[in-house]
Amino acid sequence: MANEYSTTNRLETKIQRIISQVILHKIKDKRLQRISVDEIRLSRDLSFAKIFCSTLNTDESFETLEKLLTKASGFFKTEISKSLSIKKVPNLLFIVDNHEEYANKINLLIDKVVEDDKNSK
Repeated sequence: MANEYSTTNRLETKIQRIISQVILHKIKDKRLQRISVDEIRLSRDLSFAKIFCSTLNTDESFETLEKLLTKASGFFKTEISKSLSIKKVPNLLFIVDNHEEYANKINLLIDKVVEDDKNSK
């Protein structure tokens, strides 16, 4: 328990913050401005970073958003290298998922079942 918050965790947090700020302030594509960065997982050798993102209220498919983010990955890597003093910036792999949208649907279904149960009594 000497080091619960390892170097990898600190680097993941810093990269997440940098990418989130770049999306908010420097990306001009309106389709990407509704994306939130949920989690970053770095490989053990720090050469790859999986970036888990989510979005709500968008007309774009998740595949399209992943392609747009992948296309902008060079820009993200440049911003990361400007902000951090690391030897090699990891390759970025973007994964857009709909876990929040799925959770909202599940909550609506649960609410409906509870309401139906109240009405049947």
